[in-house]
Amino acid sequence: MMFTLFQRWLGRKPKPVAPPVAPPPAPAPQRRTGLSAPPPAPNLSGLGARRPLVAAGGALAGFEFHAGLSAQRLRRGTDAVLARAVTGNLLGAMRLCTGAGQLALAELPLSWLQAVLDQPDGLAALAPGMHLLLQVDSTVHHDATARAQWATQLRQAGVRLGWTAGVAVPPLPGRPDFLRVLPPEPASGPGQLPHAALADWLARVAATSACWPGVPLVMLDLPDVDTLEAVLRPPVVLAGCAVGLATQTDAQAQALPPQTQRLLALLNRLVRDDDHALLVADIKADAALSLRLLQLLNSAGASPGRVLDSIDQAVQVLGRDALYRWVAQLLVRQSPPRPAAAAMQALALARARLLELLAQQQGEPNPGGLYLLGLASMLPLLLRCRLDEAVAQLQLPVPALQALRAEGGPWQPWLDLVLALERNDLAAATPLAEACGGLDAVLALSARAWLPD
Repeated sequence: MMFTLFQRWLGRKPKPVAPPVAPPPAPAPQRRTGLSAPPPAPNLSGLGARRPLVAAGGALAGFEFHAGLSAQRLRRGTDAVLARAVTGNLLGAMRLCTGAGQLALAELPLSWLQAVLDQPDGLAALAPGMHLLLQVDSTVHHDATARAQWATQLRQAGVRLGWTAGVAVPPLPGRPDFLRVLPPEPASGPGQLPHAALADWLARVAATSACWPGVPLVMLDLPDVDTLEAVLRPPVVLAGCAVGLATQTDAQAQALPPQTQRLLALLNRLVRDDDHALLVADIKADAALSLRLLQLLNSAGASPGRVLDSIDQAVQVLGRDALYRWVAQLLVRQSPPRPAAAAMQALALARARLLELLAQQQGEPNPGGLYLLGLASMLPLLLRCRLDEAVAQLQLPVPALQALRAEGGPWQPWLDLVLALERNDLAAATPLAEACGGLDAVLALSARAWLPD
């Protein structure tokens, strides 16, 4: 029922995945062990930073987009040219997302949107699937007739319009398509939300729903995944949070099942580029894994004209790069059932892929190790295990262990950069991104990282 409501609210079918966004040309790769600085590239505004949004059914619904560092400058003045540029570029990043069949949400002042709509081709910047969370402009006056006309134009273009519940003067007349309810104040400890604060927020959700019956509710900037899962139920249809480095206490941790341990060991062997015979022997030792691999290749028609019945043949046909991605996907899907499992699995693979892409761009000799670092940073959350247990199975290189334990090392800046992007903390991300060609280049790699393999 809830999934049907979410589909109706979204109001469209998925489209084919859009082609990846190519990053600006990077300097010739050099072998580096960290973020050594190449010649600086232009850093525009950091538009398009994205955070995953989770649907009521637990799946990845789309992304929340951030307006970037230019927004800070823009909020201090009334530069219509800059407002038009910032908003136009942000809408362009959102169009790439909606073109891939996913929802794209951003918060914008009404005057920024007006700067785009006032242009002759302003409506061309919009696309179905965009969700705009509008802010009231205290310094700009818009009469009710003009605001109603803008709302009509936007909705005719397939855009959903909402605002924050409880504002004294709504940005648009009439009923919103969705409402954001502000979260409780952050807890004093990381990842901890007091029960009283959660109860207070749920009471606010109920009161908002009573005032706006039938209007879907959205929750952004939640402190952790547990809180997200606690509140993501009717009438809330969409929520987002910053995940950060996942941890489990000894009391929460569960033992890794044998199948998960075998996948971790196999993934580690693939990244180390161990001998082909050892790799095949490990796969053959797991009958279920062998069967799944053969089914995958035969159903995909990887060897036209014949059926693969040998693990040795299957490994040769698939290739090591494709095999380690497949094993990584199997690994994250081992996670115990939880409401947001599907979205967290997608985040784990995207985080790992982005770290790998950054390492490849910088000429790092072990990009596979960075991929494992990204996965390892999510495994305690996904598998409900202690970090030390996952690390022991993966046999991570020393730079990965240093980064996971916040002990510095050459890979720490990469992990810090990725986590800053997930928090929408572009002030922290910008200096870290300079060594990778600038924030815009990193965000282009981030868009690629979220594309399915």
